[in-house]
Amino acid sequence: MLLAFIAAAFVVVSIPGPTIFMVTGYAVGYGPRAALLSIIGVCLGDLVAMTVTFAGLGTVLAASAELFMLVKWVGAAYLVYLGVQLWRAPAPSSQAQPAESQPAGRIIRRAFTVNVLHPKGLAFYVAFMPQFIDPAKPALAQMAVLGLTFAAMAVTVLSAYALAALRLRGLLLRPGAQRLANRFGAGCFLGAGLYTATLQR
Repeated sequence: MLLAFIAAAFVVVSIPGPTIFMVTGYAVGYGPRAALLSIIGVCLGDLVAMTVTFAGLGTVLAASAELFMLVKWVGAAYLVYLGVQLWRAPAPSSQAQPAESQPAGRIIRRAFTVNVLHPKGLAFYVAFMPQFIDPAKPALAQMAVLGLTFAAMAVTVLSAYALAALRLRGLLLRPGAQRLANRFGAGCFLGAGLYTATLQR
């Protein structure tokens, strides 16, 4: 059952969505350090989302159209806000504080918030995770194993996307390329926001 879960989780986390847009946006717009920190934030968000789902909030979210819409629009607005900020940011060479030296806490907090404010994730865990829990065995231990396995799979896939984005970023070293990288990263955030806004229950 665990092997089946790993295979299913790999497919799920490989499909481009808000978190992948966000990580690749950080990779191209800010560099490898920011990409790594954003992956940490995403995985922390996954663990919290799975925890609250198993605690029952995911079921409430799936059943309540009003709550789903509230979380969806808050999440979409936050992603768009981040995209606009990055779009308007000057090139790193003209900044007093380079983007790559931004506080780690800010990057992790943003990635965590984006992931937690993605309402489809909570609803998804309600439908996905229970299929791999054996009712004849202790549920808490199984939840812990599945949660950590999903987080490990997310780290692997997001790292692959980030490395691909960083390879693209390395090609953009001519004059004006840093601004182009910022615009690309902003586009990823805006795309994630638009994607979140189109989510249906």
